[in-house]
Amino acid sequence: MTPKRQKTAHGEISGNAADVEADVSIINPEIFSPEVLAQHKAKYADAKPYTHGVVTPLCDDARLRAVQAEMREHLTANFKETDLFKVLQTGDLVTIDKADPSIVPKIPELLKLRAAIYSPQFRAMVQEMTGCAPLTDRIDCSANVYPRSGHLLCHDDVIGTRCISYIIYLTDPDEGWTERDGGALELYPVIEPGTPAVDPTTELLPAWNSMAFFTVQPGRSFHSVQEVFAEDKPRLSISGWYHAAEAPKGSEHATLTQLQTRTGGDDDIEDFTPFPAAIAAIVKEAAAAEEDKKAGGGQAEKNDGDGEEHDEDEDCLQIWPDKEDLEYLARWVNPEYLQAENMLQIRAKMEEDSSVQLREFLIPEHAAAIRAATRVEDSGGALGDGRVPNRAAGIGGGWRAVGPTHKQRYLAYDPGAGADDAAGRPGKDKPGKDKPGKAKGKGESAGAILHAIREELFASEPFARLLAAMTNLRPTAFKGEVRRFRPGLDYTVAHHGILTVDPRLDATLCVVDDEGDIKSSAWDFGECGGFECYIAADEEGDAADAATAAVYKAQGEDDEDELLSVSASFNTLSLVHRDEGLMRFVKYVSHLAPSSRWDRRRGG
Repeated sequence: MTPKRQKTAHGEISGNAADVEADVSIINPEIFSPEVLAQHKAKYADAKPYTHGVVTPLCDDARLRAVQAEMREHLTANFKETDLFKVLQTGDLVTIDKADPSIVPKIPELLKLRAAIYSPQFRAMVQEMTGCAPLTDRIDCSANVYPRSGHLLCHDDVIGTRCISYIIYLTDPDEGWTERDGGALELYPVIEPGTPAVDPTTELLPAWNSMAFFTVQPGRSFHSVQEVFAEDKPRLSISGWYHAAEAPKGSEHATLTQLQTRTGGDDDIEDFTPFPAAIAAIVKEAAAAEEDKKAGGGQAEKNDGDGEEHDEDEDCLQIWPDKEDLEYLARWVNPEYLQAENMLQIRAKMEEDSSVQLREFLIPEHAAAIRAATRVEDSGGALGDGRVPNRAAGIGGGWRAVGPTHKQRYLAYDPGAGADDAAGRPGKDKPGKDKPGKAKGKGESAGAILHAIREELFASEPFARLLAAMTNLRPTAFKGEVRRFRPGLDYTVAHHGILTVDPRLDATLCVVDDEGDIKSSAWDFGECGGFECYIAADEEGDAADAATAAVYKAQGEDDEDELLSVSASFNTLSLVHRDEGLMRFVKYVSHLAPSSRWDRRRGG
């Protein structure tokens, strides 16, 4: 199979089984026997976390090897990547013979397999085994190759009239697939309808000549394809759906519906901590403006019409960090960023591009402590650099896993949840100018250090005034958290639930191990994920043009809505002025990444 790199979307094109001759001779005849069918039916009904089953061996071994050979030799695979997946996908298998008649004599066994699995006899078997509604003769399938680092994140497959999902595995028939190879079909239980658990409870390996089934259920049939860890051992499969005459009930819980729903969570003022001085200044300015208006507005009219810029300069002075602020900030921040001329250059960059990345943001003392602590914890958890991750890695000591998994999975730090709280960084204090930053000593955990940065720097009014000087914006409140994205496990996806009514200033301090050219290149080029991407939602408010719905989109759509991609780099503060029409996501961090991505995110 010849790879062709092309960023696009996963698609759905359908045909009709009546268009092809029904021939099931390629299928293992034993699976049609009443005894075997009864066994599969019983196992399917009792399966957890939701109804599913595996039929093996599905086909005559020699003929399925011929199918695999035809696919590898004659089908072209396109590289496709969004926030939800990274995969090589062939063109449409539904109309492949009609779109290109010259390929028909080259793929006879593949076409016979397609005809067989959509034949009336096979569909009757599927209906009997699963207990589903009557299935139509609609054909809906494609071929996928997950190479090393390929993956598909959690979703429920619900769209239209899909009734039964299936995957036929054509992995290496002579070299068995093991857990350490990754690529398992992961099935998730639900905490409540529409909310999957953080981790799967069932994993089905992509064993040669097996066919996995599950019933498509809105807000319940959550599943993912685990990242492939094996090198030179691609996970080749044919996947598709059997359709019913009507869509399933409960679509309000479906993944796509949820990703398209604007919840306003980022607008909840109760989640924000105010900056009293900033609010007081704005109130004072508003009161002064009102007084001027009552007095006749002469001065205001003069200022509006004289074309001079001194008013902006006066505003600048009101929000500029004073001497006391700078002394406080100097305990944390690289002095280069505290010089007035540099602040003005950063402001100009922000006004032009709405974003800027400030490298080497923290002074070396704090940066060195963070680098040492994060390396120790990644090493202790055996994470990154191609190591197969343990799902429990990093959990505990103040870190907890955060879902729901169809929108995100990462670790968040809460000092009250572990021993690190007693290490000297209680979360109750909100520092001001009288609470200077402290040097970080050896032995402190990464979570404790990053939490200290949150409480003593990011939550301080001097830092708010520094951001105001750098951006010409007026932060009046903030919220944020300390996060860890573990290699081989964690991510966020773009969805309409993070759209806001008003613009936001995102300030994210990122920490990764990028020391040396090899590690630095891995992050810079995004091959191991971990970058933060901003994309535009469409004007109508649905996700038709968003990467969140990419697993459901039609072929041929591109990623023109991507506005900004910020590579992960060590000790870098990223400032992004995010307007109300933007979504963001942190791309899944591959097990090949040199380290975890740690960040201290602040919004205001």
